Amino acid sequence: MGVSYKGGAPSYHSISDNISNLKKSFKFINGYFGDQGTSNRVRVVYGNDPVSIGKEFYNKIAFGGIEKDLSNGKGKITYMADGSIITFRPTTKSDNYPGVNINISKSTDSSGIKQQKIHFGKEEDRR
Repeated sequence: MGVSYKGGAPSYHSISDNISNLKKSFKFINGYFGDQGTSNRVRVVYGNDPVSIGKEFYNKIAFGGIEKDLSNGKGKITYMADGSIITFRPTTKSDNYPGVNINISKSTDSSGIKQQKIHFGKEEDRR
């Protein structure tokens, strides 16, 4: 039994392989996605359906990675070829919407993406 890559990708992807598709779909400025939240590294992507948007973002950024269940059963963790680690939680403690953590501390090429935690919120909750 061989390794399978997230989304049916034919090969092991780096985060840099997925950046152009993300930039087409999500606001990206100076290495960060969405709008600034409680700090520069905490971001918020707003939309009418935060659950769908959160899943879409995760599926695009983690495409071609090696995905596993989190040990606590509350999400997924995906290891990318460049060393980046993407974590997806379907609900966060703070707002019950999805969250994606982008850890680039061991990345060999993050294509300018900075380390950040992204929450997905309802457009009507935008401040």
